[in-house]
Amino acid sequence: MGQFWYRDMRFIPYFRQVFFLGAILCVGFVANAKSSKIDQLLATDNAKANAKAEGGPTKAAQKIGDLEFLRKTSIDLIGRIPTYEEIGQYQKWPASQRRAKLLDKLVSDPRFADRWTVYFADMLRIRSAATGGNALLAYLHKAIEENRPWDDLAREMISANGSTGKTPAVGFILGEEAEPMALAAATAQMFLGVQMFCAQCHNHPFDVWKQKQFYELATFYGKTRLVENEFARRTYTTESKDTSVLWPPERRKPKTRAAVMPKFPFELDEYEVKPDFIKRLETLRAHRQLAAVKGSNAASLDSLLDSADTSKAFDKSGNFNRKVSSEAKNASRALDVEGDLYRQSEQRAKLSKMITSPYNPYFARNLVNRLWGELMGHGFYEPYDNFQDIVTHPKTLDHLSHEFIASGYDIKKLIRTIVETDAYAIGHLDATVPNSEIDKAQRAFTAASTRRMVGEVMYDSVVIAGHLTDYKWPAGANVRTYAERVRVLLPPEKGDGQPVPLEPSTQPVAGAEPKMTPSMLAAKAGQGYNLEETIALDFDALLKGEMARDLEMMKKMSDAELERKKKMAEMAEQRRQNIRVRYKYETVERKADDNPRFGSTMRMATPAPPAHFLRVFGQTPREELGEFRDHTPSMRQQLMMLNGKITHEASRVGTLEPMRRHLGGDKQDIVAAIKLAYMEILTRQPDAQEIEFAREIVGTGKQALEGMADLRWTLLNSNDFRYLP
Repeated sequence: MGQFWYRDMRFIPYFRQVFFLGAILCVGFVANAKSSKIDQLLATDNAKANAKAEGGPTKAAQKIGDLEFLRKTSIDLIGRIPTYEEIGQYQKWPASQRRAKLLDKLVSDPRFADRWTVYFADMLRIRSAATGGNALLAYLHKAIEENRPWDDLAREMISANGSTGKTPAVGFILGEEAEPMALAAATAQMFLGVQMFCAQCHNHPFDVWKQKQFYELATFYGKTRLVENEFARRTYTTESKDTSVLWPPERRKPKTRAAVMPKFPFELDEYEVKPDFIKRLETLRAHRQLAAVKGSNAASLDSLLDSADTSKAFDKSGNFNRKVSSEAKNASRALDVEGDLYRQSEQRAKLSKMITSPYNPYFARNLVNRLWGELMGHGFYEPYDNFQDIVTHPKTLDHLSHEFIASGYDIKKLIRTIVETDAYAIGHLDATVPNSEIDKAQRAFTAASTRRMVGEVMYDSVVIAGHLTDYKWPAGANVRTYAERVRVLLPPEKGDGQPVPLEPSTQPVAGAEPKMTPSMLAAKAGQGYNLEETIALDFDALLKGEMARDLEMMKKMSDAELERKKKMAEMAEQRRQNIRVRYKYETVERKADDNPRFGSTMRMATPAPPAHFLRVFGQTPREELGEFRDHTPSMRQQLMMLNGKITHEASRVGTLEPMRRHLGGDKQDIVAAIKLAYMEILTRQPDAQEIEFAREIVGTGKQALEGMADLRWTLLNSNDFRYLP
């Protein structure tokens, strides 16, 4: 395929210059009747900014078409490009209902939780290698799947104590090793969008947060202790009586240090009249609570005891004047083994309520700005984790934040609200517009920002485009031979050199063919394709109760112990018979069917290894606070796409995939094949010029299969594929 590189680079990656030839509009345009409240507020904020700015009105791009909208929302909401079947279904829907029906489908798709778990894992710096990391990842995935309110999740993560088997949300505390200073910095930055970690060491002359305030925030975590139980092989958190946060700081070498009293450094909003969005939140929660009570068929332990027995019980004073139910209740409350082991934190419970209070503007504003930036390319303020009261669209941000609170902190609804705006459906400005004007329009959200797929999305999109979710070759079509040096067991002999006869069934056979996965085959062949390997985590297993997990571990240990005892018995018998075991090394040929299929990267352990596809395409190591994905193109990225196993396999035309019917028979339809390739990879039809150039690459006859592989490889390496419409 490389022989086509020069021509393909000229042809595909740069051939599609998207021209939006509509009239250049002023940002202060009058919103049409269909524009959302958000679009109207954006226009108001832009008009106000334009009145103060120099250089004329901000330019605006045209809206994207239906297929571009399908591609963009599929990438953003479920983390991959649409399949050919999904494109067909979308086009069959009535044009007036098409986009609304699409959003209904996408937000209920199982991959929605996968895609947004990746986002929140970045935001919360979840690391599989950290204690409780995978359990927290599974907990977060289930919460998004169930559309649990964001404030509920935040309260649980901030206040939880215990072990991850019982309370997976405690993974947030364990991830910071229950260290108060680290937790204070992480809490402010992740949940409130405020950087305070500098105040840990000193009072910065230009920062509003003082060192004493940081210590007061850290004190909420000061009594939390991490306990490692070696007997149960479990790490958990609990509360002690004394705080570890003392003032003045130790680096000042004070004569005495005293415990710091916890104090929330952020002021909550006060209103003379309760605002409408808080009234709506309270009404919503009251209705949900009522519905939960009406819908609950499970009686509480206390109510069961009340109805179970009305007889009397003898007490220590000798009086028959106490109900059996009362005795049982008191006994059940006194027997609180877990409560004693995993003592809960009153301080952190208070902190979690203050952080998630609807009167705390930082909490809702933080997530609104982050999600807006993720979907639009720019936030209302940046960096996302360092609010400085400099907001480009204050009215729009306030409205979105208030609506988010009123919705009950509904993440799915917030994402859909953003995607439904005209601002989201806007296209890119013409490439002839000066860069300064393009940047200004992107910041005003009157033109789409340039956004590349994140690593997980790009990988999964290549898999979809190349039909790699299932086998696309029949068994035996891609048998590969490779050499391997193996250790072969020779017939054992006694100490006197006489051979010992073995049963035929136990005689080892050199060169026996093992079952090889594509990654194992590649590794044996000396190829680094494991840089693209995916191994999915089992989120359901990670959320199993501790008892079930302990039983599974005991079963594994039991099996391993039996195998170990069996080996020891064999070795003892050999020693008893004075038998010497001998080996020799041979180079043998192996054969394996290299017929790969690839899974999703959305459920991998996170972060991926340093050289993995995901890390090359911007996934952070999550070692420090404030790490954001780097979308800057690099040579390593280009080489991985040009030469990687996944791109190579996606390009090849498999016998079992739809493309084959256009190219594999006696009657070839080259144009239909080209159109199919464009639709599957770029979610659009090629124009006449593109078809003409593509026909030169594909050719006809037997070479058409190789030519189509070259075309698909080129399309996968184009900017049209990598970047969102």
